[in-house]
Amino acid sequence: MIYTSSVDSFNNTFAVRENGTKLTHFSGKRFKLFPFIANNNSEPVRDLNELVGRYLSQIDGKEPIPISAEELINKLKQDNDTEIELGRENIFEQVVRHMFFDKEGKIRPINLRMLAQTPCVESSECKLADYLVDVLGDAGILKQYITNASEKVDAQSNALERFAASKLETKPSSRKPGNEYQRITTAVQRKFEADFEYILGARNRTRDYLIPLLEFYYFTYTAQTILQLNRFLEGDRGSCIPLYFCLEWEKTSQNRRCFSEGWNALQDALKCIFAHAITLEILNQTEDGTEPIDYIKLQELVNTSPGEDHRIAGQIKILTDCYRKAISDCPEMAELIRKDSPETETSAEVRFLFESVKLQFENTDRNRPYSSYAEKFQEYSRKYLKRRGRSGMMLNLTEESLIFLTKICIKDQEKMRLNDVFSEFESRGVFLDNHSKVEVMHYYEKLNLIEKKSDSGDAQYVKRIL
Repeated sequence: MIYTSSVDSFNNTFAVRENGTKLTHFSGKRFKLFPFIANNNSEPVRDLNELVGRYLSQIDGKEPIPISAEELINKLKQDNDTEIELGRENIFEQVVRHMFFDKEGKIRPINLRMLAQTPCVESSECKLADYLVDVLGDAGILKQYITNASEKVDAQSNALERFAASKLETKPSSRKPGNEYQRITTAVQRKFEADFEYILGARNRTRDYLIPLLEFYYFTYTAQTILQLNRFLEGDRGSCIPLYFCLEWEKTSQNRRCFSEGWNALQDALKCIFAHAITLEILNQTEDGTEPIDYIKLQELVNTSPGEDHRIAGQIKILTDCYRKAISDCPEMAELIRKDSPETETSAEVRFLFESVKLQFENTDRNRPYSSYAEKFQEYSRKYLKRRGRSGMMLNLTEESLIFLTKICIKDQEKMRLNDVFSEFESRGVFLDNHSKVEVMHYYEKLNLIEKKSDSGDAQYVKRIL
């Protein structure tokens, strides 16, 4: 792949005026990063209950065809295998309504097939569902897990449930291929796939933990992406950046890592994610047929040959100059100058472009939409936060979330070494300092989950939670 910028693409994407001195900021046309919009009036998505159906169906590349209770009843009655005793039609209809629909006439998500049938109405929720499909795991692998789980559920279901499920219909997905959300980090991908398979492996686990699983990985993937973006070309796609949590019941202080390397660090990076979204959109104004490119991919291209660094930096400079020329209402822009980078010319040019984008957002009346974009994820993150007095907000693990994490880490193993449990937490983006780890051990002891061979973490085992 050869990186070649396109001024025509830039002018078209950002609706640049003929004299090149005014543009409109757009993101997600050539590079889709996050499912947020810079709109003060749009509500953030705070839970994932209403979008899980779309998430499941989009993995399969399909969309559900809505069905009412009356339509399902008629389909069941018209089937050649249906025999209803004379005078029992009303009872049959009542059973179907009560079993498969709620009081509002919405289908009950009593199994995976019916859960995938639940509609997603709000645009922001549909975008978030599509984002999760694209970034969390390999759709082909997840599709097979859903198929296996559905077949298992069918084998365990009663005849009427299987019969009703067979009448549900779908249509091909309306999503257009080629403009998917781009996966910035793969650090939690394999863990998500394994946890997803485990949660779907039992009907009660699916009922209790599928939505918490998606909510947790939405947070941890997005948090890791935000932290990686702030490393620019020095990012590491396959590794989790330490992000420290504390336990809801423990005492904290400002000299703990959960203060300095927890929410405070994430929040600082979160504030400028719209600047990253615009920067990446600009960087992807390239010749037609070029694959989407992020910071890490740029570094990989720079490394392909000795001369590529200078050439790519020159291509980016063309776009940077076009952008800066089009911003005419930010006098502070003139004070920003290019700086040499100790790494590469390309790295320096990318950072200069980013700082230009960020500076104009912070110093013009576009500041409010800029902040609004970041607030969508900040509002969602509140479910993982707790105020700690003068220390402010910190990332927080409740008893419920600790039990959930322990379950998906140990799965069906009889026991796991305590130190390995903490390593599993970290591979999912949850880091704990030594003080918190001691608190976790005491909590496991209270639940009688610790099996000791000595006081060493390598000789203490955590038993499976039933």
